[in-house]
Amino acid sequence: MASNCKFFCEARNLHIKDIDILNKIKPFFEVGSVTYRENKNICVYRVSKIEDLVNIIIPHFNSYPLFTLKNSDYKLWSKVVDFISKKEHLTEKGFSTILTYYASINKGLSPSVSSSFPGITGIKKESVILPDNLNPNWVSGFVAGDGGFSIGIRKKTSQIYFRFQVTQHSRDISLMNLFVKFFDCGKVNIRSQTDRCDFYVQDYLHIDNNILPHFDKYPLYNAKSLDLVDFKKALELYKERGRKNIDEIKLIISNMNSKRDK
Repeated sequence: MASNCKFFCEARNLHIKDIDILNKIKPFFEVGSVTYRENKNICVYRVSKIEDLVNIIIPHFNSYPLFTLKNSDYKLWSKVVDFISKKEHLTEKGFSTILTYYASINKGLSPSVSSSFPGITGIKKESVILPDNLNPNWVSGFVAGDGGFSIGIRKKTSQIYFRFQVTQHSRDISLMNLFVKFFDCGKVNIRSQTDRCDFYVQDYLHIDNNILPHFDKYPLYNAKSLDLVDFKKALELYKERGRKNIDEIKLIISNMNSKRDK
């Protein structure tokens, strides 16, 4: 059983439209592979060779750490990779230790592993240490993955509103509060019916003066940049004539985010 222990690093669940950015990540690390999963319409960058994880991937994330609770999973994961690189997973003691780490990473042990190894208890995760201030390049990279730009029109009043949003698990609310500090605007909201929290800005003047200038200087490099372009076009139309440009704005909305066909 121990000889089948496998760990890997994977950038998963990116839409096929973002395959270009993954094809840029691969030469950045100079290891791994990019694949397209047609049945799910997603693309994946994956590194699975232990020597590549040890020599390239782990040193990168040690130098440029994650700031969400995913960093706690990363630290346990990197320890497991170290165990495997030293062949310690081939011993009963080493394999048992790995299982305690596995039980604490992401969603924990799979049902099949739990049934094969009952009674495994996960270890306590390390706390995530946040910086005092967010790095602007990091912010743009994070928004490319977990942020969004949307436009809405209220049916009863035809009021047009613009929203910039970053969403995370509610456990990362401290990180969301750093976005308020970074952009000097916005609010943080916990969704009472879910385990999610949002940093959001819905004041179009703050969006125009605080949010958009950041992305002009620190651009997005994935398909979300197309939504940002449309978002800016719609905002300019709104600034020019308000609701009088509602038809043009509706047309832009019809091809943004999940509605985008190209």
